[in-house]
Amino acid sequence: MITNISWGSYLTAAGIAIIFWYLIILLKFYSGDLKKILSGEKKLQIPFQKKTSKNIQDIKSISDSFPKSFDTLRDAEKLSERIKDAAKECSEKNLSKQQFENYLRMLLEEYPYVKISSLKENINQLIVSESQQYPNLLLSLSEADSLWEGSVF
Repeated sequence: MITNISWGSYLTAAGIAIIFWYLIILLKFYSGDLKKILSGEKKLQIPFQKKTSKNIQDIKSISDSFPKSFDTLRDAEKLSERIKDAAKECSEKNLSKQQFENYLRMLLEEYPYVKISSLKENINQLIVSESQQYPNLLLSLSEADSLWEGSVF
């Protein structure tokens, strides 16, 4: 009779018996806690969850910094528009290169977070490309980069 039972059938029956056994033990000894958890009165606490709750707090602190990143992106977009307008305005008013540089310094001082971001290089390239459109305002890349550091003369 034992030879009529395959190992697969035996392991399936043993697995089901073990599951039922642990369900009975769980219901017998932890039924009060299960009712509280299912009703929402008590939260399920898993030992390794404490570590992940710290990770969740870290993730929350990281996600809190994302709005600042998006604000910096918006600032860079505003700054690029203002640089384009400044180049056009300085060309129309026939201002000198020095006046144009001072105007750009004032604009750049209004956006300190762009200065420390990776967008600074893009803004420098934009300054150079906009100044190339107007020969009397022509700036090099090193001159554009120095505008971030200097004060208005």
